[in-house]
Amino acid sequence: MEMLRRNLATISTLAALAFLTAACGKVAYKTPDEFLSDGELLAASMAAAADQLGENRALAPENGPFVLESLGGEDESAWLYSRFEDEVAAELSGRGLEVLPEAGGEATVIKYRLIESRIVNAKAEGGRVKRIGRTIAHIRIYGAGGELFWAGEYAGEFDNVVPKNVLSELKDERIEQIGPQRPEAGQNPFVEPLLVTGITGALIYLFAISASAE
Repeated sequence: MEMLRRNLATISTLAALAFLTAACGKVAYKTPDEFLSDGELLAASMAAAADQLGENRALAPENGPFVLESLGGEDESAWLYSRFEDEVAAELSGRGLEVLPEAGGEATVIKYRLIESRIVNAKAEGGRVKRIGRTIAHIRIYGAGGELFWAGEYAGEFDNVVPKNVLSELKDERIEQIGPQRPEAGQNPFVEPLLVTGITGALIYLFAISASAE
């Protein structure tokens, strides 16, 4: 009887191992959660910028409710604008402020435009890469009567260090990032700074001559 029990236990163990082996053959191993994708990294930087916006004194309960309105063009990244608005709405709601889905009646309007929302890669030690998500948003806050309460910019950053060999897995080409324009093909990216430096130098020289003449 004891021998039979041992045989049954052995058979059960082997069956379980066979099942796990078969199941593991179908597993698609994903990148660890701490390796943030493009979308996750950008969303984290937006949340950081929204957190700063939430501290603005114009966004007080007595000035509510609030409406969010995009100043971005139709050709700009829809995903970035939609996600930024979600992050701002969540931040304000978390602070106990009422956020309306659309304008109507007496409401304070928060207009926004993304100046920059992109990922910058920097070198890190040990064959790793520091991926920096950066979002800069221009904000204008208008009262219910159309008066401008406040205008300025808020910036948020969030970084994530990853092995160099996982970079391709974290990229998301569907997200059109916003940032400084890249130089066109054949254009020297150093020409403009050199021209500006030359003009500045000439002005300083002329100012020095004028001052010495006096």
